[in-house]
Amino acid sequence: MQKFVKTAKAIAILALTGLISACSMVIPSVFPLDDLPVPTGPYKVGGQILYWTDESRDEWFTEEASDKRRLVVQIWYPTSQQSGETMDYLLNADRRLPRLAAQLNLWPPIIDHMRSVKTNAYRDAPLALGENGQRRRLLVFSHGLGGTRNQNAVQAEELASHGYVVISTDHAYDSYFTIFEDGSTADYRSGANGPLTTEEFWAFRSPQLATRTADVRFMLDRVGALNAAGDAFWQHVGVDHVGVFGHSYGGATSIMAGASDARIDAVIALDGWMLPIPEDKIDAGLKQPFLYLGQSSWTDPINYQKLDRMMAANTGESRKRFLAGSIHGDFSDTPQFSSRAKRFGLIGDIPREELRVILNDEICSFFDAHVKTD
Repeated sequence: MQKFVKTAKAIAILALTGLISACSMVIPSVFPLDDLPVPTGPYKVGGQILYWTDESRDEWFTEEASDKRRLVVQIWYPTSQQSGETMDYLLNADRRLPRLAAQLNLWPPIIDHMRSVKTNAYRDAPLALGENGQRRRLLVFSHGLGGTRNQNAVQAEELASHGYVVISTDHAYDSYFTIFEDGSTADYRSGANGPLTTEEFWAFRSPQLATRTADVRFMLDRVGALNAAGDAFWQHVGVDHVGVFGHSYGGATSIMAGASDARIDAVIALDGWMLPIPEDKIDAGLKQPFLYLGQSSWTDPINYQKLDRMMAANTGESRKRFLAGSIHGDFSDTPQFSSRAKRFGLIGDIPREELRVILNDEICSFFDAHVKTD
């Protein structure tokens, strides 16, 4: 009997191994994932990962008294380098893939081959200097709840290829998973467990939004300090005229940063989640030019009611464009990975090439018009 059990276990293990092996070969053909599309600008793209700590802020999400706010920062920028190692889209794939699959509610093997997806960013390439000593224009991106710093790398690379420096961070504990320089991690802690009363909603979301907004301002402060110190890279990047853009909760973050920081000249919300923006900020509006790109409607109509109220109060140029047939995930990189993503309910009806052109053209032209050079 004991021998039979051992044999049965061995057969089961062999069968499971064969199934996993077969899946690893079949799934990429059933759900192929493409490398990021080549950006259209005159420059190649460089990329770096940085690790910064805001020693002035305690970490709001944890109870450890000595825990300061840590940021994992990614940057994209123009370079003249023509070849070299490009960055993987999913760094630390073995640790990230299970968390990402859970966040997307997918069977992990479905996206395991995401570890092979390549970007167009040459790792640690030199910055291409601006003409006549002009400093490069700086843009800041903010991801949504459960997102990540590079979730809109398609737009970041496109902007970098046109001469911008784009900087983004994992908003730790809002991101689906953050891995710090020392290998420690921040898991996702920003989901609400069930319906919230009005009081519970504001008590939960207000500190989060304030933390995210402070992340954006800290990055600008850090770049400004490095610029003033003559840092080899950052001395060539301007910090007085900045653009910010973000997806979902990152759209709300961008609006809040624009409302509180005079260095910001233009704001874009990509299917922005307006609900957590305080009423007084909605009623005050923005002074900067503002662009909203989003789906035709939200399940909660209050989202666009607040958007309309804010735009009516804006004193800067404001415009909104709703893309018929789009859904929330279309305003991230999700559509660009696979033409078959619609089968999994991850994207809407707009062909991905058409969608990419719309988003890239709208974002680039808006920042070209409103983010000044030094």
